[in-house]
Amino acid sequence: MSQVNSRKWSDLLTSLIPLSLLGIVARIASDAIHIPGYYDSLGAMCVSTSLGPFPSLLAGLITGALLIPYYEAYMAAFWIPGTTALVYGFLRKKGYPALGTLLSSLVYVLGWSTVYCLATGTWGSIRSYLLTKGALILYLDIFVCSSAAEIYSRVGKPSRKALAIMGLASLVAIGGFWTVAKRNEWGIVGAFPEREGWEKFHSKMDLVWIWMGEKGINNYYYPETRFDREKSGYQVWVGLYWVQGWHDVADVSLDSEFAVWDQNFWNGVHGVKNPYTYVIDVHNITEIDFKGYKAYLMYGGMITLSDIEPYEEVWIEGFFITFYDEEADRTAIIYACATKENLPKMINELWDLVNSWKLGSS
Repeated sequence: MSQVNSRKWSDLLTSLIPLSLLGIVARIASDAIHIPGYYDSLGAMCVSTSLGPFPSLLAGLITGALLIPYYEAYMAAFWIPGTTALVYGFLRKKGYPALGTLLSSLVYVLGWSTVYCLATGTWGSIRSYLLTKGALILYLDIFVCSSAAEIYSRVGKPSRKALAIMGLASLVAIGGFWTVAKRNEWGIVGAFPEREGWEKFHSKMDLVWIWMGEKGINNYYYPETRFDREKSGYQVWVGLYWVQGWHDVADVSLDSEFAVWDQNFWNGVHGVKNPYTYVIDVHNITEIDFKGYKAYLMYGGMITLSDIEPYEEVWIEGFFITFYDEEADRTAIIYACATKENLPKMINELWDLVNSWKLGSS
């Protein structure tokens, strides 16, 4: 009996592991070639059509666990692919594949909403997240994965040799796509030097911008005095959003939307109960040459909340620069701001810091 059980587990793992890797391939490939959506449920969905709902849960958990280093701070999302595939597989087994696709797509978006709210505490807004552009992309993501899984189910059960080849090919693909994604996404981080008196960070922003349907990283600084109300560095930000794909850099609303979602996410993480950010003006828009890029410089301000108790309202003012890097297929949004009353004291240092970055032909 034990030998039979061992053989069953061996056969199961022989199928699960190569298919689980498909979810990782799809996730990293979507970043490498800049396709909106995540597609990390692909492998688990294929398992649901070939082995059933409960093996698909295990496959999705394997995918999610192996993606933890890639998700970085968003490791709480590891359970989402498996739960999504479980719902799809169960309803498909009952004879309702279309309903399975609909409900599993909702489960997927609810899963990401839950992770977002766990980070920010914005549970009161969860229904509004389900109706965003980003949510629509994630719904479609699951339709793509379930359609691919149905095609897989019609190919026929692959042999152990075919599964082994699939697993090896997936590992090669993961390595290749990761190399491309790392170059285009993280290759820029060396452009930002250390600066005395300032803290520097590089963060993956997929969860921050999830409801925009955008992906990318944030390279940012703030002064060591950022959390001291008595200092001119209070609430100061300087950074560069490195966003996947082309965006219209002449659109004055471009930097606003990214900044609003970022600021609200940050404040939610830091304990603000109902974060809000309003852009109040954008002015003096000019086309400039910035380190060899055709860029747009603009000035503007926003009303938001402080990230330290008692979370009072603050007026932030500063400048923004947008440009597109064709080689990396990335849109850059530079931001540098301080409180309205402290901006005159900080403006020269903000410009000096931005000009120190080794971007483009500089």
